Parts: sequence; C-alpha cells; structure tokens
Amino acid sequence: MVKNTIDTVSETIENEDNAVDLDQALSVAGIGWYNIRYSLALALFLISAIIDPVGYSYLLPAAKCDLQMTDAQRGVIGSIPYIGVVATSFPWGYLVDTKGRKKTVVYSSLAAGLFGVLAAFMPDLTSFTIFKLLSAFCIACPASVPYSFIGEILPHRYRDITLSITNAMQISGSALVPLLAWAILPLDFRIDFGLYYFRPWRLLTIIYSSFFILSAILMSFGPESPKYLISQGRHDESLKVLRTIYSGNKRKPAADYPVKRLKLPEQDKQKQTFLNSLVQQTIPLLRPPYLKGFILNGTLLFGIFATLNGLYMWIPDILNRVLTGDSADLTACEVIAQRLNETASENAQCNDSIDSMTFVINTIANFCCAFIALGFSSTVKILGKKTLLILVYMLIGIFCVLVNFVTQDTIFAILLSSLPITGLAIGPINAYAVEIFPTNLRGMAIGLTMMVGRTGSIVGTNVAGLLINAVCELTFYIFGGMLILCGLLSLLLPRSRIEPRPAKDMPL
Repeated sequence: MVKNTIDTVSETIENEDNAVDLDQALSVAGIGWYNIRYSLALALFLISAIIDPVGYSYLLPAAKCDLQMTDAQRGVIGSIPYIGVVATSFPWGYLVDTKGRKKTVVYSSLAAGLFGVLAAFMPDLTSFTIFKLLSAFCIACPASVPYSFIGEILPHRYRDITLSITNAMQISGSALVPLLAWAILPLDFRIDFGLYYFRPWRLLTIIYSSFFILSAILMSFGPESPKYLISQGRHDESLKVLRTIYSGNKRKPAADYPVKRLKLPEQDKQKQTFLNSLVQQTIPLLRPPYLKGFILNGTLLFGIFATLNGLYMWIPDILNRVLTGDSADLTACEVIAQRLNETASENAQCNDSIDSMTFVINTIANFCCAFIALGFSSTVKILGKKTLLILVYMLIGIFCVLVNFVTQDTIFAILLSSLPITGLAIGPINAYAVEIFPTNLRGMAIGLTMMVGRTGSIVGTNVAGLLINAVCELTFYIFGGMLILCGLLSLLLPRSRIEPRPAKDMPL
C-alpha cells in the first residue's frame, strides 16, 4: 500500500509523485506573516463595507439642512447601501466564481470608493443619492467575498479563529465611524463651490469612501485564491501561489515547497452560455444537500443585519434625543415621546448639530465592543462556532428588550451601544458556509446569503424609522425577539465540520 500523506510538522511528503489535496497543500504552506498580511488586507474590505453604510447615521443628520432632507427621505436614503447590495449580490457572486476573487473584489471596491467620493461634491439631494446608489451597487462584493477568500488562503485548522478575529476587526469599523465624525463634523468651515457650500459632512463623506480605495490598492499586490485557481483547472498558477505563501511564511526558497502536484477537480469541458452558467451556480443552492444550510445561514444573517445596520443607523439620533432631553426617571421611549411633543410645539429653524456626548458615548462604546468581540473571537476554538453564535444572539436580544425598562442614561447608552457586538456572529456563519458549500458554489452561496441578510438591513432601517416615533417600545421588542429567535435557530447548525459533496453529484 502506497502512502500519500503529508507531515505538516516536518514539512515533508513521503511520495512527491503523488498528487496532494489542496487542504493538505495549504497545511504544508502553513500560517505566517504572508497569509496573515493578506487576511488583514481582506479584512479592510469588510471594515470599509461597515464604515460607509454605518456612516450614514452621522452624515444624514449633518447634511439634512444642506440637502433639505425630511425624516422620511432620510430613512429611504439610509437604506441605499443595502438596496444596492441586495440588487447586485447575484451578479457579483457570479463574477467572483467565474472571473476570480482578487480581480473582482479589487475593481468593485475601487468603483465603490470613487463613486462615494464623487457623491461628496454633488449639489443637491437627487444627485447625491444617485452617486451613493452607484457606490452601493459595488459594495456587495467587498462586503462578502473576503470571508471566502480568507478561508481559501489559510489551513483549515486556522480558519474559524481567523474568520472570527477578522469579524471582530470589522466591528472596529463601527468604532471608527463616530470617531471620524467626532473629528470632522464639529469643524467650522464653509467653502463656496458656487452651487453649494463645501461643509464638514462632505469631507467626512470623502474620508468614509476612501477606505474602499485604500483596500483595493493594498489587495492589488496580493495573491489570487489558490482554491479558485485549482477549481478552474489552473494547476500551475495555484501551485505557484502556494509556493509563494510557503516561502513568505517559512522564510525559505519557494523551490523548497515539498508539494509538487495538486489534485485537480473534474472539469466540465462543455462551453456554457451566461444564463446556463448562472443557473448552474444557483440552482444547486436551492436543492438538497445545500438548501437547509442556505436557508438557515440567510435567516441568521437577516437577523444580524436588521439589527446591526437597520436599527443601529438610528442609534446616534436616539442617543442625541435622550441625552439632550429631560430624562429624569424616564425610559428612553418616554424621553423620545417627550421630545416629539416639544418639537411639534416649536417653529424652530433647521438644526443639523449633534451633541458632543453622542460622539463620545458612541466612540467609547464601539471600541469597547470591538475589544469584547476580539476577546470572544479568541475563544472560538474553546467555545465553538455554535456556542458563540447562541451567546451573541441571546445577549444582544435581551439587551434590546431591557431598553424598554431602563431609566438611567448610562445603562441605556451601554445597552444600546452594544449592538455592534451582533456583528461578531457574521464570521462564524460564513465559516459554516466555507465548510458547507463547495469551492465552485461558495462565492455565490456567500453572496446570496449575504444578500438575504442585507435585505434585513433595508427592512430594519425602515421599520425602525417608522416605529421609533409611533410605537417606540414595540421597536425594541421586535428586534430583541428576532435576535432571540435567531439564537434558538442556531441550535440547528451542525457541531462538526461538514464535508461538502462534489457539485457533480448534485442534480440540476
């Protein structure tokens, strides 16, 4: 019997003539500065995809006077990033699986950044909205692809912990939003551009969008996914990437990499039309054995994004109202109702100022959330993905419900500002996707489940905007109950790694 094994400690193979599985080849390449560096670059895409949409929670209140924006319009415009993601997740998923991870994520991120920067120079609400919508059409790719990309350049045993830590870093993007807003919005300058004055909120728009451009530049020097290359039958290119990873990690010549041949998946030699290719990428996800995972992942992501992006967009405004109101022995919803009555009785001019304490509380709270998330991420190996998910959903769900009973400003601010921790659940859910779905379907699967999730952002933004003034208490009961339900649904996730069946075994 001829052995075909790799010793990942001694980095030798017993028979170099035998083809090696890609997961074994990645184990030999190991983990080190090279793939960690590009994991960080990929994490920056995710941070960018958080900063730009969450930034609306500060940009829109600061721009409402210049752009003559009503509260109803603000809710719709706040949904734009998520509308763009939902509308384009399908084509971006197709391009990622057929044209490559690296090229697609670099070009899409660059376009998102450029359109976002141009939006800062638009004179009115209509033109501003159009360019932000164009930017939103490009966000779906950098908002989802890095999860599968990171999983495909790391050995299997490091994927869960790395994706969880990456997700904690993404939460730090939420912390940068109020910090940057705090630094820019209080500035007092007005530059006459003819049709409008260039004020601080426009500069903040440029800064938020520039993260996409920086991400694209950094990743342009990075490798293509070896898993994508091997799935396309590009054996030599995949092996070259693996040699580079090995050399960068081990500080040894690439020629010393002991793997000489990789196992190639069976290729479909028949040429396909665009539509047939799309069908082949999508239909398998809607049939067993992947249907259950697709529905479950999509539902769990819906709950996350409805809270993380939907409800959270209104948090600075809610905090601003509570902190500037008479909150003695009153719950947050009672203060909001009180402020609404005061506003209705006044005939005041437009006010786009934000109380400095709103910046302070949100900045401190978000950085605390990032550190907490990082701490939880480091325990994912001990707790397991499922346990971590259940804890996050249940904890934040209970916090949302408790908002209706708290009368102390400090406790209220802590409970409400803990919402970014919900983002900690995204990494484990996508780690399950990396395990459940095969390489040729993984980009589409993650893209589509993220699309379902971001539908929650649209629903959450508008539902919170409609309910927070009309039936405030119900708002927090709905979002809290939804998260608790997601925590219970997480029990349906598998405990052990699922070995995906080859796509060729699946009927179309």
